[in-house]
Amino acid sequence: MTPGDSLSLTIEATQRSLQQRLGECMAPRGSVGRVRDANARTDAFLAATSRHLAAVEAVLLPEVRRAGPEGDVEVRTYLQTARRLERTLAMLMGRLYGEAHAVHLAWPQLWVLVQQQLTEHDRLERGLVEAVIRLDGPGLETLARRVYDAETRGPTRPHPNLPHTGRSSLVARRVWAVADRFWDAAQARVVPAPVRPVSHRHDSLIAQYLVADPHFDDHASMREHRSRRLRGGSGPS
Repeated sequence: MTPGDSLSLTIEATQRSLQQRLGECMAPRGSVGRVRDANARTDAFLAATSRHLAAVEAVLLPEVRRAGPEGDVEVRTYLQTARRLERTLAMLMGRLYGEAHAVHLAWPQLWVLVQQQLTEHDRLERGLVEAVIRLDGPGLETLARRVYDAETRGPTRPHPNLPHTGRSSLVARRVWAVADRFWDAAQARVVPAPVRPVSHRHDSLIAQYLVADPHFDDHASMREHRSRRLRGGSGPS
């Protein structure tokens, strides 16, 4: 594996995990027992997504900005989408907890909006990862672990109005992470563990089959697209 593979594979795994959680949340609610289960799944999705957004801002955005003006443009574009997603997550959390400003919101419309915004966020996040890998800085091999560590310490609730970059954002995230953990404990809220950094991948077709992770077409992982570029190949026509 090259140094950037761990980061790209870990981000891919996290995105798959969040999309899977979202799919489970969007399932029909039904009976009272199923509503309770659906609420728990929604809370877990909110916690995992909020934590990941904060980690990306803390770890990846400063790295992308090292690219100069081009990096600044990528960061601004990403932040516009991330803020929109955080605002929607805040509305979703308000709806879940019965807050007065959100009780009128319909679940189906909220879920459609979250799905659209999360998909766009994932696309831009993959662009950030590619930008960081192109820079090939001395700390590239440690970034996956740094993202994971930031997630374990990050806020577990959406805070769209906090500063998102600079030193003030680091301080704000630390303060709100402590507050979130206090309320998580008070409410007996279950917060899932982050996706651990990926350090190994089986690439043979048989190995991909055995781990149920095949990549047979041009929608393959960032790592595979990157490998094609490094080889000078154009991929399947």
